Amino acid sequence: MSRSSILPYFVWGVLLLTAPTSFAWSAVDQHEHNGPTRTESGLTLNNGKPWQTDAPLRKGMEGIQRDIKESLPRIHAGTFTAKQYVALAKKMHNHINYIFKNCKLPKEADAQLHLVLAEVVQGQEAMEAHNGQSSGAAMIVHALDLYGRHFDHAGWKPLAH
Repeated sequence: MSRSSILPYFVWGVLLLTAPTSFAWSAVDQHEHNGPTRTESGLTLNNGKPWQTDAPLRKGMEGIQRDIKESLPRIHAGTFTAKQYVALAKKMHNHINYIFKNCKLPKEADAQLHLVLAEVVQGQEAMEAHNGQSSGAAMIVHALDLYGRHFDHAGWKPLAH
């Protein structure tokens, strides 16, 4: 079978794998009013409360926030270079790897965390790609805001930007 004849099957496979999630959220939005509180990102709260965290998660997220915060003045000023974005992306990569390696959350909280970290990874990849680097940083700032609204992290303050 040639590569071009396999592509339609691959696309349908991806659609079938992701469709149940979309339909399930659609059903929750329309019919369940006492269930999870869904946000624009797909994140939910834990029965109206933030999800628990552990020390490795807090350490990793604090590192992500610190490194982004230190870079924001130069990013906003337009003086952050492509090389600096790549270096910042590497720091994000290291923090994310630390979280994945060390964080041990219950299944439900972990699933919610993955939604936040997926946005951090997208931002990191944009900064590495030399295309849309400032929008990559903005994605990470947004992910940090989502994290702060959905996870119980004592002392967490959103970034002022």
